[in-house]
Amino acid sequence: MKALNIEDYNRTIDYVLEFSKKLPSNLVPENIIHNGHIKSPGVSDIDLIFVFKDNFVLSSQFLYLFKEAIKDLPNKEIYFHHLPHIYPLSSIKMLPYMTYNPVSELKILTGKISFESKNLNPYQNILNSFEQIHNRITTLINLIIEKKRSHKALLLTGHSIIHTINCLKLLGAEIEEKNFTNFNEIEKIRKRIVKGEAELEYNFENICKGLITEFVVLLNIVNKQIEKKILVHFSKERNIFQYDNNIYLIKLNEKISEPKYYLNNNNLFIEGFSWQTQCIYENYFLTNNDFKTIFLDKEFSNQINKRINFIKILTSFNFNNFNTAVGRNSFHPLVRNDRFYWSAKNLNLHK
Repeated sequence: MKALNIEDYNRTIDYVLEFSKKLPSNLVPENIIHNGHIKSPGVSDIDLIFVFKDNFVLSSQFLYLFKEAIKDLPNKEIYFHHLPHIYPLSSIKMLPYMTYNPVSELKILTGKISFESKNLNPYQNILNSFEQIHNRITTLINLIIEKKRSHKALLLTGHSIIHTINCLKLLGAEIEEKNFTNFNEIEKIRKRIVKGEAELEYNFENICKGLITEFVVLLNIVNKQIEKKILVHFSKERNIFQYDNNIYLIKLNEKISEPKYYLNNNNLFIEGFSWQTQCIYENYFLTNNDFKTIFLDKEFSNQINKRINFIKILTSFNFNNFNTAVGRNSFHPLVRNDRFYWSAKNLNLHK
């Protein structure tokens, strides 16, 4: 296969812009954004964000037309590893403040946006990094136990550690990517693919396990940041947290140096997370009758409340468009799938 280059990606983006011009008027987005840069042609995908008004309810129809438009595109599986993100207009203004999407990384292709902030807020950095690390560790464990191994998913997940490293550097963490051996192995493989060479021979499971260990290093840094801001957390829940339909984080009040995991009746149990997971989740989704957190840093509490509002805007839009909590924005605030659905329903109804 011919090695792809930046121009191939630019032509594909132009094709999508032409597609958007031909849409019916009720399906035209307010904005189209290209998130990030194409740094590894042939490996990188095109991360597009389509923005609609908050009362828009036709996302499924829009996505159907989008899929039809790209179904015969050469190299579609590379350019579009996933469908585009869809956000409500009021939330997109907060995106650089809430997530690791600085304005410098957001190329606005159509329309205008007045962002609340150009960069990630330090408190939101802690919360966002915390959520992302949970997502990455559980993804890597699933990659190990699944019979069909996805090398594409491993390359994308392994590469994503650089974003968390950069986020934690902003918080003063003294870490360098050169010390993350498995991340660097992933980067070598990506560079070989960009050059059009065959993928390097590597041990899939060993790299997954190594990346899990490296993400746990970052998790411990974030846990310490949270611990500095909270005096004590009281919870009615026991020493277990349901993260996904069949994923349970256990022994939250025990110090475990290395993550452990095992399957039991198709449920995945993971050791290595801490009380901070339960604490932040309960602050996001439960009422004060179910827990009590005493904060040392009041601004941390304020920023959690601001994130709750962001979650409510996103999930309300997603329920109206997809009847799911996550919709098409890949935002997983410490929960996934059905667990996220019912947590978000509770949030929108009672909090």
